[in-house]
This record gives sequence, structure tokens and C-alpha cells, in this order.
Amino acid sequence: MLKSLSPARLSATLLLSALASSGAVHATPLSVDSEKQQDLSITLYNQDLGLVRDVRSLPRINQGQTLYIRDVSHQIMSQTLQVENAGKILEQNLNNNLISVYALLNAYTGKMVQLARFNSVSGSETISDARLLSSDGNQALVEYQGRIETIPVNQQGWRFIFPVLPEGMQSRPSLEIRSGGTAKAGDAVLTYLTQGLSWQMDYALVLNSPGDQLKLDGLATLNNNTGVDFHNSKVLLMAGQVNQSPVPMLRQKSVMLMAESMADSGAPQSFQDYQLYQLPQRASLLNGQTKQVSLISADKVAAKKSYRYQFEVYPSLDRQTYEQKPDINISFINDETAGLGFPLPAGIARVFSPDAEGLRHFIGSATIQNSSKGQTVELPIGKAFDLTIRQQQSLFEKTYDSFLNGYELLLSNSSEQNKQIEITANFHQDWKVTESNQPYKRVNASQLRWNISVPANGSTRLEFKTELKNLQK
Repeated sequence: MLKSLSPARLSATLLLSALASSGAVHATPLSVDSEKQQDLSITLYNQDLGLVRDVRSLPRINQGQTLYIRDVSHQIMSQTLQVENAGKILEQNLNNNLISVYALLNAYTGKMVQLARFNSVSGSETISDARLLSSDGNQALVEYQGRIETIPVNQQGWRFIFPVLPEGMQSRPSLEIRSGGTAKAGDAVLTYLTQGLSWQMDYALVLNSPGDQLKLDGLATLNNNTGVDFHNSKVLLMAGQVNQSPVPMLRQKSVMLMAESMADSGAPQSFQDYQLYQLPQRASLLNGQTKQVSLISADKVAAKKSYRYQFEVYPSLDRQTYEQKPDINISFINDETAGLGFPLPAGIARVFSPDAEGLRHFIGSATIQNSSKGQTVELPIGKAFDLTIRQQQSLFEKTYDSFLNGYELLLSNSSEQNKQIEITANFHQDWKVTESNQPYKRVNASQLRWNISVPANGSTRLEFKTELKNLQK
């Protein structure tokens, strides 16, 4: 037989039922880790910055229910976090109070703990109660049996025993979100910026023996120091210098979505004054890992090897004689006719060349700056051993409103091939050439240039005179 309820108890029962069905009674907090991850995209920048788009499946969320999202970057920039499809977000917090010896010591300062000491002679351990007064990470002050004593924090034989884990302290960071609730289960999208992600470009160039063609391979080096693993992720690489001043997250979210759609082809894409690359397949980037992937390749790039020397022309007497080696410079044009024609991100280029037996040797390195289509790439990789330039001042006279300078340069070549050297004189005031035994070109208002051929096992002399305007007149 059913027991009848009084009107008062019946009303209370119906009220509780209505509150529960409406979600007003807060349910147990939900916890969602990386096992609920449905999709993941990360965009890496050159300057210790990454953009993460993390999709996770969520059950139905009751009104006001708290959601803990775990396995997020330890270096997340919480002010950039956006959460979609998880109901109206009433409050969001980054819980980054992680468990460590020092965190526990700070949490228990002024409270009772236990001290365990191991006696290596007897093999026994004693445990005593003590009050923790302070700690600097190396030594702790405790109140023990009516005395104040120092205890080493990290010394073998001593250990602290803490009664319980302090509230809010956890082994890994988490996002705590209080939501207005959802009508049904679905996939939530988390988008945030984080430090700890970066990438850089490294190039291997193989220059043929004549020095007129090279093979180019570009490797992207990806770094993850976020404290969390990124598994089976779509990986995008943004090339270019991005200012990290505060930017509204709504714009950043739009950038991420646009970047994904534009880079789907796998080829570099021009995007918002930058260049965007997508790895051809998904990849896992684990915490603490450095990963290298092939990004750019070109087999037959037209190149030019040249020798260059620069010096300064000042209105002063210089009695010294200088002996210098010219720079070895490798250059190529970034266009289709030269065998390239696509953007090259900045990076270190290491140049190799085969010897007579076909064995490759390292011959120097230089930095490739961000190079757009059509630009000329210049790589000063070292100094020429067989070329020597002996330079001295041959004339210095001061007139009423000018200075007369003369220079002699002896260019020597001890190799078995003819070499051409580009000589550039840099000026810092008004000037004109009065004499020169070699043809020259006025490059701009401050540079004078000669291209001089030097025979094998021979030498060539450059002699010239200039008039410099006296700036004090």
C-alpha cells in the first residue's frame, strides 16, 4: 500500500523535482581531459608563441555547473581564451597552482606537519609532529618539542609528511569554467594563445663545383616547451615577425580559422602580410620535443658565386697597410626561372660542396632573411683563401674646401682559375672620382664600385684618387 504524503511534504517533493529538472541544483563538476579530444590544430610562430584550437566532446552541462578542462598548455595566456559550444560562459579560471615541494611548504607555513628522519646506522625511521614556521627552499624553520630548529629541505635522511593536499593544488594545470548550461551533449572548441611553442627554419644548400647551381632543402624545426603533449595535430607554421602586443581574441580566433582554410593545400599561402605553411600530414609534438620536418625542396637553383671586398674612405691620413681576404658570397634569385619562386622563411643556411671525389664538405653558413618571390638572396659564407687584397693610402692632401685621397689596392690570386672581385668604396660625405685606372660605377650617393678580373696565379692593381668635400667649410 502506498503511503500518502501530506500537502506540505508533497509540495516540497515537487519543488525539489522541478529544481533538479531545471538544472538549478548544481550537479557534480565535470572533468574533461585529452581523451575527449576530437580535433586539434596548432599554429607555431617564430617568437615563442603558438595558437591552439582544441575540440573536445562534452556531455550535457547543467545550468551553473562547473567544468574542468585538463591537459591544456602550462603556459597558456588565459586572457586570450575563447570557449565555444559550452553554453554561456559565466566564469573562467586558470588553475595553475601545481604540486611541488616548495608549493606544499608554502601552503603549510604556520601549520602542523610531520618530520621523518632516517637513521642509516640503525636502519630505522622516526616520525615526529612539528609546526612549519618558514622555508626558503633550502632550509625550513620548524617548532619542534618546544625548540626552533632548522631542517634541510632536500638533504637525504630527512623528509616532510603533509597530512592532505591543499585545496586547489593539482598535478597539472586546468581550466575551470562555470557555464550557463547546454541543452545536449556536443563538441566544445577551445582557442587560446600560449608561450612555449616556436619554430625555425634550417636550410641545407649543396653548391656544385662550378658554383653556378645549388640544391636547396629546407627543414622546419618545431619546439614544444608548453608542459603538455599535442597528439595527432594539424600543424601550421606562420612565417614573419608578429608583434605580441595585446590583440582582441576574437580577431585571433578569426585568424586561426582563416589560416586553416587557406593552408589546406599544403603549399605556402600569403596570409595577412605573412606566409603560412601547413605540414602535409598530421603530427604529434610532445612536450620537450624538437621535431624536424621537410618543408621546402628545390633541385636545380641557378646560383652565382662571387668575391667581395669593402672599405671606408675617410678625410684623414692613414699610414697603415692592410692585407685582407675578400668575402665569398653565394647569391640566387627567388623566382621560377632560377628554379624557385616561392616564399622562403628566415633561417640559417649551411652550404656544402663536393670535392673531386664527390664527397661533400661544409664550406660556410649565413642567414637567409624572409625572402619573398622575386627577391635576391645573398649569403656571405666565408673568406677566400687564395685571394688577397693589399690596400694602402697613396695620397692625402688638404685644400681650402676639400681633401684629396689616393689609394692603391693590389689584388692577388694564387688559384688555378681566373677570379673576379667586386671592390666597393664607401664614402661619408660629398665626393667625386678624379682618377681611376680601372672602370668603375657610381652605385649611389655613398658607394663606388669596381668589378676587377684577377688572372690565375697573377695579380691586378687598382689605383684611384678622389676629392672629398670639407664639411666644415
